[in-house]
Amino acid sequence: MRHARSIVITAALIMLCALLMTTPSLAIAGHEMIACSLLNERGQPIYPSNVVTAGGDLYLLGSQNLWRVPGAVNRLNQGKPLFAINMGPPTPKVGQIPLQEFCTFAYMPARQSLALLDKAGDIFEYSLPKMTWSVLRPNTPFGSPDPEYLDMASAGKNICLLDPERNQIWRFPATNQRYFKEVLPWRLHPKDISVADAVAIAHDGNTWVIRRGGNIAKFQAANDAGIAHQLHFFWQPPKDMRPTRLFTQPEMPLYAVERQNNRVIAVNKQNGSYQQFLFEKGSDLRGVVPGKDGFWIIDRATLVYRALSHPSVENSKVTQRRLDKRLSALTMPLKRAALPAHPGVWPGARRLYRHGVHKGTDFFHDPGRGTMISLGTPVLAAGSGKILRADGDFRDMDSNTYHKVIYECHQTHHSSERNEDLLRGCQVWIDHGGGLITKYAHLDKIKPGLKPGMKVSPGDLVGFVGVSGTGQNLPGRSKHPHLHFEVWLDNKYVGEGLTPSETIGVYEDIFGSLAGKR
Repeated sequence: MRHARSIVITAALIMLCALLMTTPSLAIAGHEMIACSLLNERGQPIYPSNVVTAGGDLYLLGSQNLWRVPGAVNRLNQGKPLFAINMGPPTPKVGQIPLQEFCTFAYMPARQSLALLDKAGDIFEYSLPKMTWSVLRPNTPFGSPDPEYLDMASAGKNICLLDPERNQIWRFPATNQRYFKEVLPWRLHPKDISVADAVAIAHDGNTWVIRRGGNIAKFQAANDAGIAHQLHFFWQPPKDMRPTRLFTQPEMPLYAVERQNNRVIAVNKQNGSYQQFLFEKGSDLRGVVPGKDGFWIIDRATLVYRALSHPSVENSKVTQRRLDKRLSALTMPLKRAALPAHPGVWPGARRLYRHGVHKGTDFFHDPGRGTMISLGTPVLAAGSGKILRADGDFRDMDSNTYHKVIYECHQTHHSSERNEDLLRGCQVWIDHGGGLITKYAHLDKIKPGLKPGMKVSPGDLVGFVGVSGTGQNLPGRSKHPHLHFEVWLDNKYVGEGLTPSETIGVYEDIFGSLAGKR
């Protein structure tokens, strides 16, 4: 009832705001820094992951919901708390499509709506004048590999979707077209256009992407035939840059966010010069509202303004974001392994074959990265703890059961907990105490004699790499043995509520960017 009353009370305001769908300038003369607390209708802090402006209002994105702060843009310079109204969605489903954790959104002025992307790759739409929810585009398999949408940006009548898995930028919904001639990442030649290592996208008439390591590419907006050309842009990123997001608008700098480095870098789009803005070690930097003279950024439950006229001192040192102490003791679950290179095997990636979300990291055989895995490779405890689950009498699904599970996933556009558990196959779970649990899945078998309640130390054998639960054990299926490894903290998988690039940053802080601690 509270949600319904809030919508009724604010309906008139939203209708008026929808008539003025331009983004106001956020220049605030004379201010170096302003902070506005973000609160819900009951005055409790909220922790959104992204923010956009539309018609003078702020819209804030959570993993399961959308908030609106009416008329906030004109009140930001007051530094007063901002009270956000929950705009839904009113149920866990929109139409027949379940919502599976929003990861980003974009404002579409021509449609007077917001496009919201979830981690299953489904795109939802929220109409600002009507205050209604609909499905803009349900995700369905096409091609191999299936697209993996990491980020989106508003582009006039369209939205641009960044897809490193297929080395592509897509345009929706007015067209369903590619930006480039398709060259899949493993077939790239030096002269081919590549966004295969990109982590974020922005649009200001041209399209910008930022890659792991900080390199930025500029592309001409795709024409009606779906062709875009790469334009010259050069800048020298700072050493050890770890970008997670990118924002801009016309006549404004590029704002690159580094969540793990507590830093925002403002890049001049004409000459590649830049300024850096450092934040405290306990910060949690997320979405940005770009401006000509400065920017607003979400930092935990606060919206903070930083002026371009007051950058951090040039030789100031970057501080790495604080890692939860419970995670810092973990080690690699394999002797010869490195963190994977591409985002499709990380927590938060789409699993389109079952219409679900990946909650762990897959370690495949990859000699180029230093990962040596085959069927039967030993799997090791990532830390000390007590065995919570050990599938000693495991029997894998037969063909009929496997296909029934996949059919149910397609019918419901969702993986139930039961079906997801079946698809993880043979498993071992370890309770490390303090709300930390690790899960080891797709095992060929567990260590003989391993039982719940037994204590283990870091590096102890718990099982062996296999293909259980994947359907690849069925006759005629090719085998791709790998370890599916999940880390859970306080009943959430590590990566829940984060973008893929943010998740990669956390895992790099735990296990190192290339190799494990063994």
